[in-house]
Amino acid sequence: MEGAAEPEKPNAERGTGEAKPKKAARPKASSASTGGMRRTTISIPQRLAAGMRERLQADRKVSQIQFILNAIEANAHRLAELVEKERPPAPTTGGLFPDQSTSRNAIEERTTINFDTTEANLKVIDSLVEKHGADSRSQLIRAALRAVLAD
Repeated sequence: MEGAAEPEKPNAERGTGEAKPKKAARPKASSASTGGMRRTTISIPQRLAAGMRERLQADRKVSQIQFILNAIEANAHRLAELVEKERPPAPTTGGLFPDQSTSRNAIEERTTINFDTTEANLKVIDSLVEKHGADSRSQLIRAALRAVLAD
């Protein structure tokens, strides 16, 4: 048959360079047992962040997250007491505004710290937050860091 179109060849024969399927990434053994890594952010006073940096420069074998976890562990027996000290003063009433308790001296300039840790570690921190009545991970970690850096 003249003028008949040639049948189309499969992609492999045409040489179009079809993309090969990607291999599935094999999870690390450590990630499988701990639920993987998660990034989290906490807010702490700049003064505490500076104190932590000084300690970390003195002991370069300890990472930032390990310092934080060590601070929590070292103070596990008194976290409830330390968290209570982190609470803002009871609100005062009177006048036009219902809460006039925050004075300029009570406000500390804060910085944020991002870190990666295992899902298992975050679950432990979250359970401690709940157990000791902290408002957040940040509050629990601030309490533990203040105690460690005061020593």
